[in-house]
Amino acid sequence: MSPEPFDFDGAYGDAYERLARTAIPGYLSSFRQALALLQGRLGPRARVLVVGAGTGIEIVTFKRAEPGWRLTGVDLSAQMLDIAEHRVREAGVEAGVTLIHGTVDDLDAADLGAAHFDAVTCFNVMHFLPDDGAKQALLRGISNRLAPGAHFVLFELHGDRAAPDFDELFAAWRRYWKIQGMGGPERVEFRARIDAGIHWASEPRIRELMARAGFEDVRRYFRSLLYGGWIARRG
Repeated sequence: MSPEPFDFDGAYGDAYERLARTAIPGYLSSFRQALALLQGRLGPRARVLVVGAGTGIEIVTFKRAEPGWRLTGVDLSAQMLDIAEHRVREAGVEAGVTLIHGTVDDLDAADLGAAHFDAVTCFNVMHFLPDDGAKQALLRGISNRLAPGAHFVLFELHGDRAAPDFDELFAAWRRYWKIQGMGGPERVEFRARIDAGIHWASEPRIRELMARAGFEDVRRYFRSLLYGGWIARRG
């Protein structure tokens, strides 16, 4: 059996943050954009769930700006959660922050299953899931944790591989890696990981999946090469 192309508890997880800053257009500013949008919709005591907490940059960004927000982060990678915990503690924002190893469904075991959050964010998670019901299950799990009218921010690598502009955008994205300083052998390895481990979905398909999960008023607020950001409300 071939190794998992994106092993977040292995070498890839250890190098994730550096790679993300290199390969994802607007990586750091994406968290600030989400913060700016949510500040316009949430009060000072909001409960926010971060799906795919990663190395904790998003949580620290939110908590420094909104110390009254209660933040719950979930992630499947124990290695990345260890980094997140260290970053949160180092930033001095651990009060009101809960980190959970697992998925959205593991909130039940943490006595948070019935919680209705005021907002949920999900950054760079769904493109790792096949569109065989897994993407839909993620979105439904998120929707089930939101109160009616609450808010959802999704940030995703996406695209329709059959669309006329896909090849041009994908080629430009690959050149972007080089412009950002990624070396030749690393670009070859990363391209192989992309081909083996990314499950593409077009924007219309993403919108369809969100609608089926109960989201309304879906608005795209960001687009850069093959990355996009959307904000929606739970119906």
